[in-house]
Amino acid sequence: MLDDFYFTDPRLTLIPIEHLSPDGIAPGFAATLRDRRGWLEERIELLDESFRLYWQRLAALARRGRDLSPPRLRNIGVVGDGSAVRPYASILNTSTWTLYESDLDPARSDPEFVAYLLVHGDRMAEVGEVTLAAVHLAAWWFERSEGERVSFRAAAHASPRPDAATYRAIADALPWLRELRHGKLRPPRKPGGHRPIPGTGLLVPRAIEHEPDRLVATCRAAATATLTTFHARWRGSGDAAAGELLAWLEDDAPPLLVTGRADAVVLWDPERRALVDPLRAELGSAGEAAVRDVAADLRLVAAHTRRFLAAVRQPHALPAPDPHASQSGYAYMHRARRSIAYNLHEPGIERLAGPALPYARAMLGARTVHEWAHLAVDGGFVPRSVDGATWTGLRERFAALLEESIARAPRALRERCAPDLRVLGRDGSPGAALADVFASRLPDYQSNLLGFRFLGRDEREAYVRQNIRPLAREYQPSQLWRLLVRALYELQYLGFSEIPDPRRYFLQSTWFERDFFACGALDEQRFEALAAAAHAICAAHTIDEARLHPVVGPSPGG
Repeated sequence: MLDDFYFTDPRLTLIPIEHLSPDGIAPGFAATLRDRRGWLEERIELLDESFRLYWQRLAALARRGRDLSPPRLRNIGVVGDGSAVRPYASILNTSTWTLYESDLDPARSDPEFVAYLLVHGDRMAEVGEVTLAAVHLAAWWFERSEGERVSFRAAAHASPRPDAATYRAIADALPWLRELRHGKLRPPRKPGGHRPIPGTGLLVPRAIEHEPDRLVATCRAAATATLTTFHARWRGSGDAAAGELLAWLEDDAPPLLVTGRADAVVLWDPERRALVDPLRAELGSAGEAAVRDVAADLRLVAAHTRRFLAAVRQPHALPAPDPHASQSGYAYMHRARRSIAYNLHEPGIERLAGPALPYARAMLGARTVHEWAHLAVDGGFVPRSVDGATWTGLRERFAALLEESIARAPRALRERCAPDLRVLGRDGSPGAALADVFASRLPDYQSNLLGFRFLGRDEREAYVRQNIRPLAREYQPSQLWRLLVRALYELQYLGFSEIPDPRRYFLQSTWFERDFFACGALDEQRFEALAAAAHAICAAHTIDEARLHPVVGPSPGG
């Protein structure tokens, strides 16, 4: 039952994209929240009203100012105990807002506060930074009434959120934030005398020119203090848990590597199972909760590895890893050892600082299997299932649709993309080159096709939801057609999920409508044709069952 995925971690209630709309929570899922989490009607109404305000106001600002991105649907993760989940963490990549149960308490919160939390969360996810959003969102306050500002200020000062100091600082800065100007939304009365804030359209009057920097510094200090408090909460002796972990590694010799900071140096190796002191030293500063989560992670990596290799008829015939494969992630294939490596200091994960993030272990399981599946794909386990002429026809059809889309795009768009189209067309047509770009990602799809049969529901859903996200910031404005091909590839992930309306999920959670429909690059009919052609290319592959034993038993990932 997919509903179970939303409640898989007791620390967090996930309100998923597929049960949200610009009006808030879908009625059916509201009933689920009442039944599964005991939510009262007042809490649901507060969140619904907050979401409507967020959507309406941000949509209007984006239309008029064009310096802020429009609203998009994301999951809402509601955390119970604010000390149990690392603040500022990216849960399921950039696809999830983090709220706290206190934010939805009508006795101390307010829709004005929660609506701002949502837009603030958007900006942090978009720029990948937690201290600039307070200034970047000054335009949010331009049209807020005195009563709306009072409501926000009261809720900010009453909030027990771990990072409440940031929002108190914003509340205290409202008088001068409203004095900022904006090139389109609030042009200066007189030219000159204003300092621009790059990328925002905002203009700072000379009389308050130092205030934005002061607010950023205050937010930075608040964020540092918030994380320091969290880390102190989970600091302590993990010696007993570390002893149990090291004893298991020495006794079981699981098929994995544990790596550390210095160029991913190997801290523990099953070929030298008794040599545990390097890992013991690295675990020395970690508290019990972190060490126990590391142990659970390693057991999952070992279980998935053994299950995958047991299903392969000739596991020793799997090819060597790609010598250029990335050596990072939740787990990765070690280039030299053909073994899954688990880095205790993987950037952004903070495995030794406290409990694992919600859904992080599901992503670890998915990544472990994906890495093994990549080796199998390199070994020919997922070949094309169509003949050469059919394969050529599928690629030519996709290339032709891309060529037609480029030709029919508005002139301004064609001119903007002309430099990259010339690069793409050096050895032929841009459409054919873009089809080649798409095909270059097929080993990843083939790996998913094979790997997903080894995953549990939580792992499949976490993997898909982590990967469906906005991509525009990864491309230059002239590379719109490369962005399209990448988006059409990412769309294929949804075929592995139980999300009931994949098309809606994709369009409303990735800014695809803004990037391609609003500018005239595509209409819905052409999008459907391109999506179908992309899917046909992916579907022209199948698993060679002769290379595998039947998969027996449930996935260790649930």
